[in-house]
Amino acid sequence: MKKTLIYLCLAAFACAGCIKNDLPYPVVVPNITSMTVQDAVKVDIDYEAQEVTVYVSETTDLRTVVIQSVEFDVDFADASIKLVGTHDLTQPLKFDLTTYQTYEWTIKAERPVERYFTVDGQVGATEIDEYNCRAIAMVSEGTDISDITVTSFKLGPKEVSEYSLQPEQMRDFSEGVSVDVTAFGQTQTWNLYVEVSDVSVEITKVNPWTTEVYVTSLGIAGMDNGFMYREKGTQDWNKVAEADIAADGGSFTAHIKGLRPETAYEVYAYCGTDKTAAREFTTAPATPVPNGSFEYASKVAGKDYYKFYDPDCGVADGSYMFWGSGNGEGSEGVNGSANMGIVITYIDTNDKVDGKQSVRAQTSQMAGILAAGNIFTGQFAGLVGTSGGKVNFGRPWTERPKAVKLYAKYATAPMDIVSKDVPSGFNLIKGETYDRANIEIAFGYWDYRQYGGTKNSPVHVDTTDPSTFVDYKTDKSTIGYGQLIIHHDGYILNGAPLAKSVTDQWVEYTIPINYRDLDTLPTHIIISCAASQYGDYFSGYSNSKLWLDKVELIYE
Repeated sequence: MKKTLIYLCLAAFACAGCIKNDLPYPVVVPNITSMTVQDAVKVDIDYEAQEVTVYVSETTDLRTVVIQSVEFDVDFADASIKLVGTHDLTQPLKFDLTTYQTYEWTIKAERPVERYFTVDGQVGATEIDEYNCRAIAMVSEGTDISDITVTSFKLGPKEVSEYSLQPEQMRDFSEGVSVDVTAFGQTQTWNLYVEVSDVSVEITKVNPWTTEVYVTSLGIAGMDNGFMYREKGTQDWNKVAEADIAADGGSFTAHIKGLRPETAYEVYAYCGTDKTAAREFTTAPATPVPNGSFEYASKVAGKDYYKFYDPDCGVADGSYMFWGSGNGEGSEGVNGSANMGIVITYIDTNDKVDGKQSVRAQTSQMAGILAAGNIFTGQFAGLVGTSGGKVNFGRPWTERPKAVKLYAKYATAPMDIVSKDVPSGFNLIKGETYDRANIEIAFGYWDYRQYGGTKNSPVHVDTTDPSTFVDYKTDKSTIGYGQLIIHHDGYILNGAPLAKSVTDQWVEYTIPINYRDLDTLPTHIIISCAASQYGDYFSGYSNSKLWLDKVELIYE
């Protein structure tokens, strides 16, 4: 209606002839908020880059990718092409989204393909160079590369690829072997090489955690390959069990468990009678969560609400801001909900598990606008008028725990506030859908310049702008993630089915952290606890209460 009115006014000015229109058009940036694609594994939307990445299985034909639905955050956004339908995504698809201005968006497809090429007597893992369509396998000295046995071979999408040569036809690798791989009407020529290695066994990577280590070596496939380790300064070596060693051709990775934190160890690899020199490594510390039982808190100066640290407590872990809340931290000069007369996070000395108190996140409302009770690692960053708030999530962290253990208690009821801005897919019904608590833990290497926060708290979220929300399950900078959703009658742990349970009493929960990257160290930890899971969309029950106590990191 507003857009139509502007057009009518412009037409009237044009007819008048002598009236000049100096009214600027408002800047309205359109975003794609969701996209469903047939057979997609996942869909990532990058608002800053204005780009959608569709991940599909390796058996998907990129020439006929079917987009089933698209949603925008601006109802009058107009796309320059018909998005719903079949598209060729062998190349990025570019199009314009227009409101009062025009913005170029891109849809691209990623189709990861598992590729392998191994030979008998191989040393180390095969080098697969997808960009140049080349694979190189190494063999031990003395091997006749004119008479090689290929033991496994796959270079194209499974089930649909055709090869110009079969493994039994590849014997002489003196000059390399070329193979044509055809799939989905396209042919790639792969060049396969076998080269002689000047070593039979070598440690290539040592990746120590807190109570375990991953050690990778190259060796000769088919021979006796293994690892020995010991605590530095002790005499006896321990053999790594065969069950704890994973092989990939001539590459072997040992997973050694049961180690002590902050302790020096030695390890060596062997292949037959050959062995490497001992490599030394030190396990990481078992660093606890600062102020994990919320024992250290203090009133904000001149105010009747808490910040969750006490500069005068005399205990290092409790004297600085690790935990923040939507109350705002008055002593830091940041206004939060408490400055609007709403306190949403409390210290509770009457109901606790450990020490003298717990923390209680309590959802509230003012003038029909819901404010979810919360406690999180990071700092409240300010209000957005009376419609929302800004938070910088995260605290510096480099350790990798296996799980988070905590005590929680939850009291809730059906939602009495459901915002009109909630995405339709959530299917929230006022008076019927129960509110639920949400606890998320993430470890990652978020760059504050990309995620909008600060060096100490890098992930910036504006609750009035869904484009700033981060889905840690798929976020590219997240290496480990765990989630606990607490219902009125049970809980969901890391996406598993609902486990029926009494939740309005204190319950001990252990949340495993699932790491999709075992090598990269995190730079920050994010723990985010909300009494109303959909509080970012201002929806929930206006008196939900989530108590938390004794938050611990488990390293073994």
